[in-house]
Amino acid sequence: MIRALTIAGFDGSAGAGVLADIKAMAYFGVYGEAVCTALTEQNSTEFLKPGWVIWDRIEAQLETLYREYSFKFIKIGLVKSAKVLGKIVDYIRAKAPDAFIVWDPVASATAGFNFLRDVEKDAFMPVMKKIDLVTPNQDEFAFLGLGLSACRGEVELGQDFALLLKGGHAAGKDSVDTLWYGNKQYKFASPRIPGSGKHGTGCNLSSAILANVALGKSLPEACQAAKDYMDKFLVSGEGRLGFLK
Repeated sequence: MIRALTIAGFDGSAGAGVLADIKAMAYFGVYGEAVCTALTEQNSTEFLKPGWVIWDRIEAQLETLYREYSFKFIKIGLVKSAKVLGKIVDYIRAKAPDAFIVWDPVASATAGFNFLRDVEKDAFMPVMKKIDLVTPNQDEFAFLGLGLSACRGEVELGQDFALLLKGGHAAGKDSVDTLWYGNKQYKFASPRIPGSGKHGTGCNLSSAILANVALGKSLPEACQAAKDYMDKFLVSGEGRLGFLK
């Protein structure tokens, strides 16, 4: 049994957060386990409160799961701050130095709630250098200060971390995700689906990528498989909730 770990918020609608992550992993045959960083008050259309979980409780959850299994594939989602993200990453690296870590930065909720604070912008880069893949959308990309140079295809990340810039919020008839990995650039395009408006697309995409890496695919192959998955996810389910089985 191939296992992966998601460390993210709890969304009762199961459209985003750890429940969505585990469903996406299960679609690919990967068994997902979870650590909760926030007990949010939300449904598929509104967000009320983040309900942050303090670090001691996050650490206790991690410690309990790692006593049974040393996870090699980890997805991190909603976190309160760069400090908490750093503690999570350092914990993982201490337990499994060669683990593959994906961080899907959640800067805001669709309903308008902002999570990451401007005052912390500069604090994220040192942590990201300890992560294997970062998957921002257009707004998160700008918030993290990754620069306009990436939009011109000039990112040079070296071996620090790979970057997948999601194209779902960009303009154009196609949705194009751009991966910078190993000093190469890869494009993953699909026709834009008007009015899909699904909840938790970032969670689903990053978890699908992680699942495919866990299955032994290269990172570009995993991104393509996840893109194909999202094309089906966006036209599935009911309303803002997608569902694939």
